Amino acid sequence: MERLLEGHRALLFGAVWAGPLAVSTLADFGAEVIRVESRTYLDEWRFLLSPDRQNIEKGPFFHTVNRNTLGITLNLSQPRARELAKALVKISDVVVECRSPRVMKEWGLDYAVLREINPALVMASMSGFGQTGPIADDVAYGPTLSAFSGLSGLVGYPGEPPLGMHRAYNDPAAAMSAIFAIVAALRHRASTGEGQYIDVSQLEAPLTWLGREVMDYTMNQRSAVPQGNRHPSMSPHGYYPCRGEDKWVTIACGTPEEWKALCEATGNPQWINDPGFADGYARLRNQEELDRLIGEWTVNYTPTEAMEILQKAGVAAVPCYTILDLVADPHAQEQGYFIALPHPAEPDDFVYGNPWKLSETPPEIRGHAPLLGEHNNYVFCRLCGVPQEEVDSLVLDKIVY
Repeated sequence: MERLLEGHRALLFGAVWAGPLAVSTLADFGAEVIRVESRTYLDEWRFLLSPDRQNIEKGPFFHTVNRNTLGITLNLSQPRARELAKALVKISDVVVECRSPRVMKEWGLDYAVLREINPALVMASMSGFGQTGPIADDVAYGPTLSAFSGLSGLVGYPGEPPLGMHRAYNDPAAAMSAIFAIVAALRHRASTGEGQYIDVSQLEAPLTWLGREVMDYTMNQRSAVPQGNRHPSMSPHGYYPCRGEDKWVTIACGTPEEWKALCEATGNPQWINDPGFADGYARLRNQEELDRLIGEWTVNYTPTEAMEILQKAGVAAVPCYTILDLVADPHAQEQGYFIALPHPAEPDDFVYGNPWKLSETPPEIRGHAPLLGEHNNYVFCRLCGVPQEEVDSLVLDKIVY
């Protein structure tokens, strides 16, 4: 089948999650992606959750977000390395970088320089706080960005301090924003021949998830606070204990019909006429009592049994899965949530699949994450035309390093 981005080449200057996720998705749709790394500053995801902290090739997170990607090494503190980077930019369509704004400028690889080399270039910068503003160059990590963006302040229990977010959700949010913008810029270039610059703030990207809270403040002057597992308009809405150790089912009712179906499916039709649960507002006011009663029913079943009973009645209910549960789930297997992708360092590796399943131009996972510097010879010799003897010398001089 046709690959949507075949014939396009993208370069990545960056590490960890946001940038690699963006370019590997481009690669899933056929782009040739080249990732620039260096032994002088290794990507921490090469080690994260690795079974062998001394082996830079065994990081499972790195394997997942860098599939379909070619890998080269350049010590960009060296002038000759920056010349090679510019030679690559000249024959590429897209550059993605996820560093503080000052870094690419210090290397002489910012957009103002690169567009002189390649006027049709599409360049996306994915910094923590954006390219302008008083804190543009401040240090940023996932948890700090989640806190600043307002997301962490919504995670916790009513009346208690925020618990914050375990995952750096700003990274994938920024990656998805960058992918959309890059494809839009490539479409613009196809009709005009013009390249352009894209500024993606990892802080700003997930603000689109907070539309309800922003509008509530704008219209009602209410500032959102942690609500635990509860919902501002749906009740019941939460996690309920099931038979077994630390087993849970999540249940949500959004309509009167679903509420009545839950009452009947659990063998409690009397709840329908209970004044404390008579309508949505009453259930919201009496959530603690309602949660207790539902929990007394769910605790008699496994999460799967509770799901099957409630789903048969038309009530949204699913188990609270662990990753192991999800991998073993028949639906996940049928949909291809996870795909076997052997890696030279981990022959039994698997990675998550792609959630976009296009009928005519589907994404494709073709290759494993690169070993460090695995594609140096292909990129520098074949693409850039550098003689093999010179590449060997650059390796010895720690420029291709």
